[in-house]
Amino acid sequence: MNALREECQQLRDELIALRREFHRAPELGLHEYHTAARIERELDRCGIPHERVGETAVVGHLTGNGNGSGLVVLRADIDALPVHEETGLPFASETEGVMHACGHDLHTTMLLGAAKTLCHMRDQFAGTVKLIFEPSEDLMPGGARALVAAGVMENPHVDAIFGQHVCPSENDSVGRMQLYKGYFTSAVDLFHITVHGKSGHGAAPHTARDAIACAGYLITVLQTVVSRRIDPMDTAVLTVGTMSGGDAVNITAGEARMVAVLRSFSDAGRDTAIQEVRRICKGIGIAFDCDIEVNLEEGYALQYNDPAMIDLVNKAVTAAGGKAEFIDKPFSGSEDFSFFGKLTGTPSAFMMIDAGRGDELVSLHNGKIVFNEEVIKPGVTGLTAIALEYLNQ
Repeated sequence: MNALREECQQLRDELIALRREFHRAPELGLHEYHTAARIERELDRCGIPHERVGETAVVGHLTGNGNGSGLVVLRADIDALPVHEETGLPFASETEGVMHACGHDLHTTMLLGAAKTLCHMRDQFAGTVKLIFEPSEDLMPGGARALVAAGVMENPHVDAIFGQHVCPSENDSVGRMQLYKGYFTSAVDLFHITVHGKSGHGAAPHTARDAIACAGYLITVLQTVVSRRIDPMDTAVLTVGTMSGGDAVNITAGEARMVAVLRSFSDAGRDTAIQEVRRICKGIGIAFDCDIEVNLEEGYALQYNDPAMIDLVNKAVTAAGGKAEFIDKPFSGSEDFSFFGKLTGTPSAFMMIDAGRGDELVSLHNGKIVFNEEVIKPGVTGLTAIALEYLNQ
């Protein structure tokens, strides 16, 4: 795999410049028009056929020179977030209130880097690598379901799909690929809850139905009771009023609105939690003589990492000189990458890759987050090695 590492090293400066270009010009989900056009120009430079799916998704098709019909997908997300950048970087976002705070600019760059590398190594594999640049991953309902519905996983049916996500690392390590077999990311759902009461005068509280008191009690009960009703093996966590990026709790006279976020690591835990939320809201509504309206917004499914695909990733990354390491617990975040496998029955694997921490350790979606650009090389090497290993096995 020395040739692969050398190819990736030669692309280093070009890819860093490309990443900074994406970072300066972030675009929100379903509005990634310039980003998509820039991706297309890079694919054109490599002679890779591609197509637009919907308005901003780009799908490329890279075929090797050998005889073979295998079809593997590498996927990256391309959208940014409604976050004000506070990094002070010389290539910081030039769009006020919008930032690549989740590393999708790196994901896009890594996939383009893998495409460029595979182009130079066409004589070393047979079959086809499909390159999916997905829009709107961070804006529910996400872009994956629409792409699946549009047929990107069919005609012919895809054999396997792989994706990765950068993450800040507590020890500032860069390039370590985190591997986990089984359910790796949580499912996420949103409850939009409205408490309908009746406003009244302070001198006659008995004529009112206090939506504020009802909502306050409801928040406490939901966050303390729901999780206790769930089997520890079917973990689910419900949080109310802590969403970032918007008003999670909004109270007006006679009415209170809130958003509750449910994260679950099993379908059983998810189903139980949903039932409990509805049951609690009904009971408290009766107790406070308020009408409580509950609307469920279905989010992203659990990502299931196929054990055989994770073993393949481990073998490929290690053989390419990278660092892969099995971790002992899943990732608490959610990803709509899960739908590519879940909706089509396609074996899939999704990995986290350490990307440093900057001057301080902050979470994804934070305006101060800084990634180490040296993560690009192991990211490109890993994706390329995975595709080669799959198609040549």
